[in-house]
Amino acid sequence: MSRPKSQSRSALLDNALSTFWKMGYHVVSMGDLVRETGVSRGGIYSDFKGKRELFHACLEHYQDTFVGSSLAPIEADGSGIAAIAEYLETLISSIEQSGEGVIGCLVVNTSAQLDPNDTETHALLERHFKRQENAFHAAISNENNISKKLSETEVSALAQFVTTSIQGLAARFRNTTDIKPLRQYADSLMQILKVQLHNDQ
Repeated sequence: MSRPKSQSRSALLDNALSTFWKMGYHVVSMGDLVRETGVSRGGIYSDFKGKRELFHACLEHYQDTFVGSSLAPIEADGSGIAAIAEYLETLISSIEQSGEGVIGCLVVNTSAQLDPNDTETHALLERHFKRQENAFHAAISNENNISKKLSETEVSALAQFVTTSIQGLAARFRNTTDIKPLRQYADSLMQILKVQLHNDQ
């Protein structure tokens, strides 16, 4: 008997998101989703047309849960680069406390393996990257209002650099259980920001 439409939809998204995150979008089969979510094929199809549509819903769910809470300090009014440091520390501490190693960012992982012709999924991923960049831009701009050191073009370039660096961190340290290089990477990134904005050595 299939699951009634929308019953425990949040639980389905939680479990499906975890499955996509651990295994990868292209690797996951409908059989994997049935096994990992505990929901029958009919139950899944009652809410979604198929794996792709379920994955898109999971990307939205990822934004609402993981991304929204992690970016909250940076997206807060008046935030500066201290909020970026807090973001990095929260990310690294959550990995350290889990003891399960780094599985990477869902969006970065998916971007690396996505068919270039899948424009709809690419658009969803790009929304994530743009949200990150906008948050970093606002924090760096607020910090720059104190020092008045950088032009708007330089602020934008620095925000793009931070976004790309954090995406690189997520990709480079996937599946590692060694936190030390993550902290070194984060410390180096923050030092670059301080030098660029305040000439702090």
